[in-house]
Amino acid sequence: MKATFFALLLVISCDRKAQITKDSFAVKVSGIEMDLSQVNEVVWWIGAKKKEEKVTQSVTFLVSMPKLKEEDLEYLMKEKRIDSWLVRVIQVKGSKSQDLGSLITPFVPAQHGRSSSTAASAHAAVKIFYAAAYASERMRAFKCPAFSHDKRITSMSVKGEDKPIDLTIGAAISYREKAQQVQLSPSAFNGGHSLQGEFHLAIAAYDSKRQVLLGDFIRLPRYLEIEREESVYVASCQGVHPETD
Repeated sequence: MKATFFALLLVISCDRKAQITKDSFAVKVSGIEMDLSQVNEVVWWIGAKKKEEKVTQSVTFLVSMPKLKEEDLEYLMKEKRIDSWLVRVIQVKGSKSQDLGSLITPFVPAQHGRSSSTAASAHAAVKIFYAAAYASERMRAFKCPAFSHDKRITSMSVKGEDKPIDLTIGAAISYREKAQQVQLSPSAFNGGHSLQGEFHLAIAAYDSKRQVLLGDFIRLPRYLEIEREESVYVASCQGVHPETD
């Protein structure tokens, strides 16, 4: 899985870049194009005696990050003290909305340091787990999942308008919530006992050193919807609760 995402992160994106406009009142990043792609189900073969059935362990997808000219990235870093984008993952079920967490995509990868040219990450990989598999590799190795997990996703798709967004650089807002640093492997989030519903992303400009946002979060128009999930009957797992054994 890690090797697959490493290859995907090297995909060359189109050259269309967002534009920075400045006036006496504000700085705006206009024409940001972001999309969701490479949506995949991660299957989990289960069964107490043998692996006779499969349920869904998680779903993964890529989100393309804003593309800016190098001089514009340098301007944001030097003049506005912005060094990364902060992406928030939001789960929506009916009228209820829940923040699952956030991830940081730095303009300059940490291993490169300031000596390299400025180049923001092209993509961020996201992985939404069912609760039964989220906590550890040990839980993902159970023959019969924790919490009697038996769900299999049967329908999911990317929805929403394919249109650019604008982001205004504003006053500093404290953001102390712990965020994940984007890596080659997907950033993991706990979607709970059911993933049916919508998964939205929102983006903001971020100063990771001061832990402040520079302006509000803007929600992306494209989102992932898990339309259907079904229960899978596994006879050998009936009555088995490995999390309490």
